[in-house]
Amino acid sequence: MDPGGILKAFPKRRKIHASPSSKALVKKPKQEGGEEAGEWLSSLRAHVVPSGIGRARAELFEKQITQYGGQICAAQAPGVTHIVVDEGMDCERVLRLLRLPQLPQGAQLVKSTWLSLCLQEKRLVDTAGFNIYIPNSRYLDQPQLSKADQDSSVPPGAQEAVLRTALSPPRPPTRPVSPPWRTEEAPSTQAQPDCDDETSDGEETQVSAADLEALISGHCSPSLEGDAEPIPAPKGLDKWVCAQPSSQKAVNYNPHITEKLEVLAKAYSVQGDKWRALGYAKAINALKSFHKPVTSYQEAFSIPGIGKRMAEKIVEILESGHLRKLDHISESVPVLELFSNIWGAGTKTAQMWYQQGFRTLEDIRDQASLTSQQAIGLKHYEDFLERIPREEATEIEQTVREAAQAFSPGLLCVACGSYRRGKASCGDVDVLLTHPDGRSHQGIFNPLLDSLRRQGFLTDDLVSQEENGQQQKYLGVCQLPGPGRRHRRLDIIIVPYSEFACALLYFTGSAHFNRSMRALAKTKGMSLSEHALSTSVVRDTHGLKVGPGRVLPTPTEKDVFRLLGLPYREPAERDW
Repeated sequence: MDPGGILKAFPKRRKIHASPSSKALVKKPKQEGGEEAGEWLSSLRAHVVPSGIGRARAELFEKQITQYGGQICAAQAPGVTHIVVDEGMDCERVLRLLRLPQLPQGAQLVKSTWLSLCLQEKRLVDTAGFNIYIPNSRYLDQPQLSKADQDSSVPPGAQEAVLRTALSPPRPPTRPVSPPWRTEEAPSTQAQPDCDDETSDGEETQVSAADLEALISGHCSPSLEGDAEPIPAPKGLDKWVCAQPSSQKAVNYNPHITEKLEVLAKAYSVQGDKWRALGYAKAINALKSFHKPVTSYQEAFSIPGIGKRMAEKIVEILESGHLRKLDHISESVPVLELFSNIWGAGTKTAQMWYQQGFRTLEDIRDQASLTSQQAIGLKHYEDFLERIPREEATEIEQTVREAAQAFSPGLLCVACGSYRRGKASCGDVDVLLTHPDGRSHQGIFNPLLDSLRRQGFLTDDLVSQEENGQQQKYLGVCQLPGPGRRHRRLDIIIVPYSEFACALLYFTGSAHFNRSMRALAKTKGMSLSEHALSTSVVRDTHGLKVGPGRVLPTPTEKDVFRLLGLPYREPAERDW
């Protein structure tokens, strides 16, 4: 959980403002029936904030506004009537994004759903229910025109066009940010008002929430078109997690601070307060990567990813050796953590059980209504929490390999995850199966599972078969023969050979390394998943693909790195 800052994942496009001669300012002829074509938005002077909405959709909004008689202007332009923003925004976030201290008098902050409804109904809909509250302190005083302005002989239309040009916000300078392994940004949806990170620019990105943590500041490459040749990576490639060996992780010079913050982060996480949890995780990783012990408020506040209130907490720890917030952690936290460690029970389920009065695993076992997966998770609670030694993971991989190759001798069988990254232990074992001929992997999924069950190796099925495109995945529980052997979590994934390299990369991880690679792919107009690396990908306003693009050939993991313009990293170098 530690990205490095924010990088817009799509290339910037220069906005062309309306000129006095533009069609946006020209009255359209009336349609038959008396309705004026293109004039029903004539009273609208709008600014569209693309963050959260998505740049492509924002530009479409702007085009439609001008098409129907409205005008696009800068957010701080006198006379702006509506500032259109994503539904998750609040006034403070909008001001940070616009880099403005206040908004012009009369401007309304409206949700993009209001504009969508207007365009759908071809009329100006009442903004009631779509407004975002603006405190009076966030409005500029009414501007007074100078005598020269009042006497200006410039035609009104031209005057407005000049205003739009002159008042357009300059392109902001690149803000120095820490490397992507230092900090973590919360997703670009509605922030909680008490979030400890007050300096986050996370809202400026237009990629999905899951990828925000991997992004950094830098140059955005245009979309990849055509050839499958390596494309130069964005400037600052050396700051991307996926470009760095994990051996370069910084030494933590501030463990006395991070240990206390980690307790709070965990508490917020199990209580379902993901925003505070992410804010703390971001600060923790920033501190872990700082090049020296923090000694003052000014020094803490200067670290990218640490806001004013977080810096105050750091100073409290420095001065007293303690953090008062730790004294007020709810008594529910250890119980929620206990419950959320049951396989198949997430934070919401744990909270529900707590609200029902359950306090122990015995309460859950005796009184709770459990799914079949939760019952298995409870039955093997202690075993699942116990890390799997590397030697035992090797035995598990070998057992699956021998059973699989009994059906087809040429099958490839690779244990992925932290095992493949060279760790001494792992939480579960992911075994990936394929066949180089592209055919012989088909039809072995169920026979393989039946064979392993007959051996007594598979003891419980969590998910018997999870279809994922052409991939098949089994989630279950295994136990090696012999006294005292623990029950272990095992996933078996069968993939076509054409997807093997991307699947191997994905299931090897780490999760943060993967997020970094996916985010980098987005900056190139590409898409990386466990199935394929694709180019010429078009995404919707939420950063989701609206078309599959064109799949690039990736026979090996090295090809994926090469096509992304990255140096190849061995599995052991991906342990971020």
